[in-house]
Amino acid sequence: MTEPVGNNQYLTDLDVRIFLRDNNPAANKLLDDYEFTPEELRTAMTLAVDAWNERPPLIVRYDYPEFPYRYNLLKGTAANLLFIVANSYRRNKLNYNIPGGSIGDQDKAPEYDKAGDNLWKEYLQWIDHMKRALNIEQGFGTIG
Repeated sequence: MTEPVGNNQYLTDLDVRIFLRDNNPAANKLLDDYEFTPEELRTAMTLAVDAWNERPPLIVRYDYPEFPYRYNLLKGTAANLLFIVANSYRRNKLNYNIPGGSIGDQDKAPEYDKAGDNLWKEYLQWIDHMKRALNIEQGFGTIG
């Protein structure tokens, strides 16, 4: 059995790529490359942590490399990446007609937006729940 690749302390680019099935360029049949650049991955992570930092109550701040909640950061990061792709599809959308039909190969924004929106809503609900719990803990100490 081989050792798993990645890190269990903080979220890595590889974790995000595996979650979104973007870890093998050959599997992206139309692109033959990764769908997301390292800069997009980092920006998506940063935006997810920014949402945590800027959503009240403002009780604890993080930078993305030290964000301790990997699973939820993964959801927020994936949502942001799906929004990035949706914007790209919207910008490049050009449906055209050919004899016998029409082609809309860039008409995928609604699907990406919907998938991103579902993950983002889950992420924001988790932030609200976690911050409420942390706020109570700071006021009353650990319960239980």
